[in-house]
Amino acid sequence: MKRSKLIAFSAFLIFTGMILFGCAAGTTKINISREPLMKIDNKKEGNLLVKRFTDKRPEVRFIGNKRNGYGMVLGHIGLRDGIVLEDLLTQYFTEALREAGYNAVTETQNQQSPQANIKYDAVIDGQIIEFWMDLYMAVWHKVGVVIRVLDPDSNQIVWENLVEGAEKRVLWAGATGEYERVIRQAITKALNKAAEEFASDKFHEAVKR
Repeated sequence: MKRSKLIAFSAFLIFTGMILFGCAAGTTKINISREPLMKIDNKKEGNLLVKRFTDKRPEVRFIGNKRNGYGMVLGHIGLRDGIVLEDLLTQYFTEALREAGYNAVTETQNQQSPQANIKYDAVIDGQIIEFWMDLYMAVWHKVGVVIRVLDPDSNQIVWENLVEGAEKRVLWAGATGEYERVIRQAITKALNKAAEEFASDKFHEAVKR
């Protein structure tokens, strides 16, 4: 009798621990990717130098929270080793510029190119102000990047806009794949909005002012 009660009590403790802590403890490191960008038909033209984006988020160590069944934050979501958010988003937004038709080159590519003396119409920089995931029964992720067009001679801002993307889904198992899918879709939404903006007449006029 005592043995059965001990087993039942142990099972209760295990079950309670799963409810309270679940998979929320510790830091889950995830990969970041994007889906193919939508096709832009109204292509523009111009030579753009893209500066490395800067991370202006208040919390730069992680990219999200993990919560238990009661909503308590017990862990975090981070990037896999070797992934640098600033470098990755610089690359992705450069690809969105290219989809809009521009000859967009990052600073690193410019330094490595034999055509490093090319005349650029404008300089592009970005400030990451939001890149955060949270979850409680559902998982959602928000991306926010301020894109600026700078005059290459005076360095004055001639165009500026906030590009955002968000995605939310029901959380089924709290698996790493679910986190990665939501982030991938939020990033892709932001990049598609950016590509549309880059293909606009206003953006092109700022580049070619």
